[in-house]
Amino acid sequence: MKRLSNALQVVLQRKDSLLVLLISTVIFFLLLLITQNGKDAHAVFGFTTLALHTKLSLFITTLFDISNTFTLGAFLLAFLGSLIGGINLSLAYTYVKIRGEVIVRSGLYSGLGLVAAFFGIGCAACGTALLSVMLGFLGFSTMLNVLPYQGLEIGYIGLIFLCIATYSLAGKVLTPNVC
Repeated sequence: MKRLSNALQVVLQRKDSLLVLLISTVIFFLLLLITQNGKDAHAVFGFTTLALHTKLSLFITTLFDISNTFTLGAFLLAFLGSLIGGINLSLAYTYVKIRGEVIVRSGLYSGLGLVAAFFGIGCAACGTALLSVMLGFLGFSTMLNVLPYQGLEIGYIGLIFLCIATYSLAGKVLTPNVC
């Protein structure tokens, strides 16, 4: 836990890393809101009898309607997932900025190798997103209703994997610049 707090201090001390943390957390949460409420919010513009300012107000209200969209457990999962995902992305950015400059100056690797290294240290949740789409396409998503919490437990397992990836990445940020 100490290495995670030390790595977070490194992230918070760098203005660019802090900006990546804040922007990515907000974007992750907005993407989640768009996937949940976006279709209903977009349908507001189909109302021909409303004025434009009323449509925009109703669009924003519908898009950010958290109380009707999420249960407490789902909201906790969404908030923590967005926050930890932002921390993970910020740690990856910091790692590439700190270590990438040393690697490029040494001339050992090209920029393509840096990009490959960046994707190699990414979170494990990215692979599960692709897997869930593929399983949903095959019809396995309906099996989530059989589970006791209708699939919410899968989200918490994904959050645990994201925490493990963040902890691992925090250790990589703090390692010294030696081979």
